Amino acid sequence: MRGNTRPELRKKEQIPADPVARNLDAILDSIEDGVLITDHEGYALKVNAAYEQLTGMTKPELVGKNVEELKKAGLFNIAPITPEIVATGRPASSIQVTRDNRSMTIDGKPVRDPDGSVSLVVLYARDITLMARMRERISRQQELIETYQHQMDFFIREGGGITNFIAENSSMKRLMDLLRRVAATDAVALVLGETGVGKELFARMIHEASPRRDKPFVKVDCASIPENLIESELFGYAPGAFTGAHPKGRVGFFEMAGGGTIFLDEIGEMPLLLQSKLLRVLQDREVMPVGSSKARKTDVRVIAATNRNLEAEARMGTFRSDLFFRLRVAVLEIPPLRDRPDDILPLARLFLQRFGSRYRKRATLSLEAERVLAHYNWPGNVRELENLIEGLVITCDSEITADDLPTPMRIKECLLPAATGGPVVPAAAMGGPDVPAPAEVPMGSAVAVPMDWERPYKEVLAAFERTYLERAIEHFGSVGETAKQLGLDRTTIFRKMKKACGE
Repeated sequence: MRGNTRPELRKKEQIPADPVARNLDAILDSIEDGVLITDHEGYALKVNAAYEQLTGMTKPELVGKNVEELKKAGLFNIAPITPEIVATGRPASSIQVTRDNRSMTIDGKPVRDPDGSVSLVVLYARDITLMARMRERISRQQELIETYQHQMDFFIREGGGITNFIAENSSMKRLMDLLRRVAATDAVALVLGETGVGKELFARMIHEASPRRDKPFVKVDCASIPENLIESELFGYAPGAFTGAHPKGRVGFFEMAGGGTIFLDEIGEMPLLLQSKLLRVLQDREVMPVGSSKARKTDVRVIAATNRNLEAEARMGTFRSDLFFRLRVAVLEIPPLRDRPDDILPLARLFLQRFGSRYRKRATLSLEAERVLAHYNWPGNVRELENLIEGLVITCDSEITADDLPTPMRIKECLLPAATGGPVVPAAAMGGPDVPAPAEVPMGSAVAVPMDWERPYKEVLAAFERTYLERAIEHFGSVGETAKQLGLDRTTIFRKMKKACGE
């Protein structure tokens, strides 16, 4: 019997201890997520190295402690989920913030005895602070990418920015020289002009010609942002600044434009209370996020624009006078399109080329259509011209004629005489009905029509000037040659003809 039992005993003695149990601590430490194992009463039994790192506490400080006790010590900001898992027997999850302000997702799972009762709870903790920071960083990078993309799209759409800008009019040429001088500095710029004259284009050209050209250009439409949100949009907000705020806070447009240019369009619409905060940014070069008590330095150039008379509003108190004087460092006032008729046809041809390329159509303007465009008042300025040409390219065939133009435009405008027909002597010139002048009548010959002696002398004189200029243009072939031969300025000719039309 002894001989038979010794091998069995020897065999039992040779069976090693359970390797999993012997290496349980090492196994737990190899898991990247934090692991905390408690009994059914919530006392910590096992903790791995990742959990130590997440909580900032060591194993001796954690093992043997109850989860409720750890919460009271400030390890968690909310009640632990261990009692819930023991009571329900089902897994549970929560998000907890540690005492060093790190956010963790907690997933707990029950471990049951053979009788089905919960004996252990295993908690898995994962740090989401880093992921949140990465998401925020990716979001900011995406915003910058979109900003740069918008800049590229804008300059492609506008045909190259400052280098290809249309400026035939002498006042516009002087304005472009001023723009280049302003762009070379870091001064605050104020762009003034009616709606549609191209204030945003000028702001972008200032940025393009400045030393900050490789940094972001951020446009802010002050008129489109609700009054209760514009401060947080401009300056950002601190974590938990208001209900619904992102728990990590958010940077504002000023910080997004760091190192570059921020364009405050329609600054005349900015609320008075916010104007004082903007003044501080301009003076101290620092922003104060909503809900924060600590100011942040900012390096950004400010360009503002408006179609309102800020000087008059400053006198009336509807716009802060100190902010107005701070903005009025370098002022660029863009004249309306009606005051620079030399630019109308070059701009129209530029838009024809641009939209023809976009829609893969080759369109041209007839001479009569060009005459209508050149004499129209353009209350919507360059934007109206651009939108009109785009619509014409889409809807018309290869040649755009005067009949393709909007009816109100054709009715309002005084058409120059067609090249093949004789000029028309209007009723305003001699007081009678419009009479076609024979083509063979030489320039300067009198045309016998009934006279209306009740017409004011100034009206008759203005109408005569228009008739004379129309026939002079027909005789010399162009407005430019007429101006040269008669010793007049092109702008004077256009002004007198429009005055005669009652504009």
